[in-house]
Amino acid sequence: MGKETSIWEKLELVVPGFHGYKKKELMREDDRIVRAKAAEILAGARRELERALQRCAMVNCNMLVAIEDMRKRLVMLEGKVKHAEAGYAGYFDRVKVREPELQKLIEYDARMIELAEKVKEKAGAISGAVADPSRLSGEVFALDDMLRDFEGVLEERSAILRGE
Repeated sequence: MGKETSIWEKLELVVPGFHGYKKKELMREDDRIVRAKAAEILAGARRELERALQRCAMVNCNMLVAIEDMRKRLVMLEGKVKHAEAGYAGYFDRVKVREPELQKLIEYDARMIELAEKVKEKAGAISGAVADPSRLSGEVFALDDMLRDFEGVLEERSAILRGE
């Protein structure tokens, strides 16, 4: 008994370009999944900063406003990542997102995951450093740098979708 071909395999054999279409759609779906994971990690970092804010309020530390600003930036970044364009381009869209651009998007998404994990780790360090004011300020400045890096990667990713 021979192997039966699925409807998708039959379409791939009959319709020219169908395989490439499906491959691009899978890449777009992968992009969405990775961005959702990055947003989830950023949400974890935000929760760490919320814990740090509670602790900071208890000990009356001088970095309360800076930590709150970082928390707000994380909320904004979480939303931007979650709702960023997914690399889909319609037939009549001016900017076409082809496979090389999709590959670049996935590379940026992987970099965002890497940075988000570092941000979450640093947010946890901030929460742990609330009782030590000299260490706390260094951790807050380091997190600020990490958030700037993350924002830069997100902007570069968006530039691809704008055709820049």
